[in-house]
Amino acid sequence: MPTLKLNKGEGVKLFGPMAFTLLRGTVEILGKKVVVGERVIIHRLKSYAVVALEDSELDLSMVNEAQIKRLEDNEAYFEWVKLSEEIVSSNPTVVVVIGEVDSGKSSFTTLLLNKALERGMRPALVDADVGQADVAPPGYVSLAYPSEQTLWNRGLKPVRMCFVGDNKPQRSTDAIVNYVKRLVEQAVSEGRTPVVVDTDGWMKEVGAVLYKTKLVVEVRPDYLVHVGGSDPSFSALERLGVKYRTVPSPSVKKVRDRSERREYRSDRYREFFANAAMVKYDLNQLVFVDMPLLQGARVDLHDERVVYSSVLGGKYFVVARGDTRRVYEELSASLGREKLTVYPQGFERGLYVSLSDGKGSECPGIVEKIDFDAGKLLARTPCPELPVRVVRASTIRLTEDFKEEYIEY
Repeated sequence: MPTLKLNKGEGVKLFGPMAFTLLRGTVEILGKKVVVGERVIIHRLKSYAVVALEDSELDLSMVNEAQIKRLEDNEAYFEWVKLSEEIVSSNPTVVVVIGEVDSGKSSFTTLLLNKALERGMRPALVDADVGQADVAPPGYVSLAYPSEQTLWNRGLKPVRMCFVGDNKPQRSTDAIVNYVKRLVEQAVSEGRTPVVVDTDGWMKEVGAVLYKTKLVVEVRPDYLVHVGGSDPSFSALERLGVKYRTVPSPSVKKVRDRSERREYRSDRYREFFANAAMVKYDLNQLVFVDMPLLQGARVDLHDERVVYSSVLGGKYFVVARGDTRRVYEELSASLGREKLTVYPQGFERGLYVSLSDGKGSECPGIVEKIDFDAGKLLARTPCPELPVRVVRASTIRLTEDFKEEYIEY
């Protein structure tokens, strides 16, 4: 395997997929010191700036499109380090990080957390990127308490998860802002500072600026860090006492296309559900949210093809066996086309939901089956001991290999 020698102060950019073991010296990656004998794995979607703190030698394992590039003196990483040290030395309570997709905001967040840990602080991370979540599965805003330095926030365990139920922030901005504020307040109340908020990459549209501005106004961070951009709309937030800072994105970086971003979400679902337990719940003991079929009052339509039917707000929701289009046409003749939704039997399989005890604890779930006759809900969840009282549905349905599909209610 090839080796790479670095003189003190020299740096390189390593692009995955690759791994290395440090043979001698000390190097730093995102504020984390790597010592002799330590092995670092770089995912194919990641790249890291590696800086030698003393003369060092790396034993490399490289495959496929792995690359090595020398760091220039004007590399963005050095500005990141300077700003992160400025921030942590001021003992901030809250820092919000924004930036476009693949700008490097999550890496900057990791650097900031690592620098805080190096100073003996007790930081917290609020992961508010519902589409490319690192801490929780997609569709959640989550809170984590890092206890040791890391290179990827994906390895952090969630302290609390709040279900948005969507992988696109555009449709859920109010919910995201509310959850971020709630989790920041929880972290601060539990003695965690700085609380670093990592956001999604939606930035270019008017709605995005309004959303990010509202988030900052509600959270009132000490610092707002804009990675890879600058906008006078955000500069205006300094009137609230927020220090607005900008840093460039890396000149050379990994850029993920849409298929890779979808694949990343599938990986996150798989990580949470591959070994999840199958749990049976009593429908009569549950409260459903965003699932009108089970929120309405059960009715009998006197049709043998109907497995289950309910009415909510004057609209009928029906689960039927056989030709659902024909069932819809025949039932709508008496019920009205605009007042009827018909689902095929088994439509619920793979439905992505959040299971909650109704007291603030939430955990992801995948519906396997609803047995309407027995009044049971069968779901996979990594939290089988959670006393579930509330089931919140999404429009996401997951296939056997954790690919996303979408349904309408």
